[in-house]
Amino acid sequence: MEFMGIGAAEAILVLLVTMLVVGPQRFPEIAREGGRWYRTARRYANEVMRDVRGAMKELEDEVKAPADELRGLRDIRDDVSTSLREARDGIDSERREAVRELGADPTEPPPALAAPTNDPERS
Repeated sequence: MEFMGIGAAEAILVLLVTMLVVGPQRFPEIAREGGRWYRTARRYANEVMRDVRGAMKELEDEVKAPADELRGLRDIRDDVSTSLREARDGIDSERREAVRELGADPTEPPPALAAPTNDPERS
């Protein structure tokens, strides 16, 4: 386990050097003070990580909302495409049925519609 780049071996080495430098009488007092600083640093690190995780969650939510909207639009597009395909198939089947009933050749184009006249009596 590492904390701020210091592993267990380095921590033990620091404790031994501290004990040699300050002596056995002051070592417990310094160890307590070191423990307080360690807890404070740990608390601060946890708070920072909590803030970073919260910010990351907010960013993920901001990205996820438009992605969900796009998925919904894709579903709508698929539904519309399906409806259009069904309508086209229905129209084609009706056209074939009409051609069968009229006895016309389906390969011939339909007769041209009469062009509108500018006859004032017909209007």
